[in-house]
Amino acid sequence: MKLSLMAAISKNGVIGNGPDIPWSAKGEQLLFKAITYNQWLLVGRKTFESMGALPNRKYAVVTRSSFTSSDENVLVFPSIDEALNHLKTITDHVIVSGGGEIYKSLIDKVDTLHISTIDIEPEGDVYFPGIPSSFRPVFSQDFVSNINYSYQIWQKG
Repeated sequence: MKLSLMAAISKNGVIGNGPDIPWSAKGEQLLFKAITYNQWLLVGRKTFESMGALPNRKYAVVTRSSFTSSDENVLVFPSIDEALNHLKTITDHVIVSGGGEIYKSLIDKVDTLHISTIDIEPEGDVYFPGIPSSFRPVFSQDFVSNINYSYQIWQKG
């Protein structure tokens, strides 16, 4: 099973402030919607509750709480390992989509990074763990918007 990771990161490494993303760069969320369309997303409970279930996606939600979901497109797991073990039996690709703890736990296990770098330095309390040196950029595109941003694809190796 291929693991990808998708994140929007400010210039100072912030990815969240509590349950919120501390910016709104017009157009950037369209990248997320396009790349994750019809895919399995692996997320933590707080991230899932913040973003909600987007249409045409399936979710593996990892939580230590008693969170449950009656949505047929949402599976809940008590650990990342249990989620991955189940997902590899039903799909060949999963996109790790946050939050901070999930990124930190899985960044060394993913094959591809989809990173939007937002040209802002907001206050926040959730940070991206950083891109490991084992990754190399293979694509980059800059976008001019109300808050400028760049989108990059990084491959391991």
